[in-house]
Amino acid sequence: MNRGTLTVTKALIIICVVVHLVGMFRQVPVAPNYSVPIFFELGAFSWFKCMEEMELWRIISYQFVHADVMHLVFNMWALFFFGPAIEHIMGPRRFLAFYLTCGVAGALFSALLGCTILYTPYWAFIPMVGASAAIYGVMIATAFLYPHARISLLFPPVTLTMRAFALIIIGIATAVILFNGNNAGGEAGHLGGIIMGLIIMFIWKWRTRSRYY
Repeated sequence: MNRGTLTVTKALIIICVVVHLVGMFRQVPVAPNYSVPIFFELGAFSWFKCMEEMELWRIISYQFVHADVMHLVFNMWALFFFGPAIEHIMGPRRFLAFYLTCGVAGALFSALLGCTILYTPYWAFIPMVGASAAIYGVMIATAFLYPHARISLLFPPVTLTMRAFALIIIGIATAVILFNGNNAGGEAGHLGGIIMGLIIMFIWKWRTRSRYY
């Protein structure tokens, strides 16, 4: 693939960056003396807005909205790092479908757990934003395909196999959810993306093998 080609991975990064930049300069008031970026107001996912008020686009749009610059930077760095390999294996259309499906699964899984006593009674109104669920799906796909590949983290400064890295992020998400830690809803979204990513990869592996038998 030509290095100058606009891949799905690059397009997703560009869209997320543009959405965030527009939001920095275009704020909308939501309360007295309090404004939020326009796409946060129009695109964030919550069970109430999406399912009760039937603003169904939010289950997709929330994946392109980020809470702040660091949220955006970490997610886009991970997508830049992991996305190209999975896009190359799947092809652009399947990769886009995989990415968005993992993001949808993250929102729905978080909402599903929101029905339990793990969350605040106001869980249905709490907005969720970010590409994390989709990106966690991409990361778990990388670990599934290349379990022995090694990854060096900046913080903490350690080198791990992709399999070990995947087990750690699954463990962290699960622990935060079970102990109702900070951002339990977000971690539930991460875990939802991971679960959907694994389901799709197992199906993909089964279908790929069946072609040769």
